[in-house]
Amino acid sequence: MKFLEEFKVERKVFDKRTLFAIYKLMNKRILKSVESIVKEGKESIVCVGKDFENNLVAIKIYRTLHCDFKKMWKYLVSDPRFKRIKKDRFAIVINWAKREYKNLKKAKEKNVNCPKPLAVYENILVMEFIGNGFTPAPRLIDIKFDNTEKIYQQIIQEMEKLASAKIIHSDLSPYNILLKDRVYLIDFSQAVTTAHPLALDFLERDCKNINEHFEKFGVKIDEKLFERLRERYEL
Repeated sequence: MKFLEEFKVERKVFDKRTLFAIYKLMNKRILKSVESIVKEGKESIVCVGKDFENNLVAIKIYRTLHCDFKKMWKYLVSDPRFKRIKKDRFAIVINWAKREYKNLKKAKEKNVNCPKPLAVYENILVMEFIGNGFTPAPRLIDIKFDNTEKIYQQIIQEMEKLASAKIIHSDLSPYNILLKDRVYLIDFSQAVTTAHPLALDFLERDCKNINEHFEKFGVKIDEKLFERLRERYEL
């Protein structure tokens, strides 16, 4: 665990409680090792690690000290699945991790191309690693690609699968889509069910983000995307 000891202070994420949670996942034989950090964000970091069969896994660790708790709490209490949570910093972070796990699980049940959730414990989410070797697959926003029409259609297909799962990503954009053999949707922490009071607004925003991005590349976009998906969601 030398890696964790070296980074716990500098990265402001590996506090004692988080380290204990990682040890717990190791004792449960869910994690064998934590290898390196592959992505850092305001609310979380993502590490690559190994399970006990030496498969690579993604380890998303939500920050317990440095994140927007007020924003997270507002999202959670408006979600019927989490409306009873306490306005307590660690309780918010724990439920935020649980929320992403549940959202990924619901999406995966409908064959959405997204990381398979493997486990969640306190502020740590373990999931399938999408990448080559220890390098994560690139985000759409970071790469140039020629088959824009094909990629656009793949994203539409994934959005239709999300409609079958009754999950709205609510933050879908080229920043949250990876490209490997095909597209993969990631970052489901803000995803909501159709019971959310702002479900329609979030769906409309997702459609707008995707259409506006691909329209810049000359792709003939689906002008009725929002209306079509709204019918599928039965909203």
